[in-house]
Amino acid sequence: MSNTPPTDVIRDGSLKASIWENNGEKGVYFTTTFAKTYRGKDEKLHDTNVFNNSDLLKVSELARQAYGRTNELRQERLQSREPEQRQDSRQERAEAFLSNGRDARDRDYGHER
Repeated sequence: MSNTPPTDVIRDGSLKASIWENNGEKGVYFTTTFAKTYRGKDEKLHDTNVFNNSDLLKVSELARQAYGRTNELRQERLQSREPEQRQDSRQERAEAFLSNGRDARDRDYGHER
């Protein structure tokens, strides 16, 4: 990933689901990575994406929770953009109204554009 921290991290012991916010052509979307943290021989913490049999049910539960959390985050982003979108919509309607008014006035006075 990048140097940007994840938007959210869901943990279950040494397992974690990291949720990342991304910006694409169609707007914001979220991706999730799964990892298991372990302490290496060098005594430092490392992450791996290899899971043993006893991890699999926990990973599936983390996936379920990440699914719910990404839906919540998406809704939060949509709600935070609504005032901005309403303002844009009002501006567009006002511009269209003024433009239509000018066009009608020009037709009434015999001026064609």
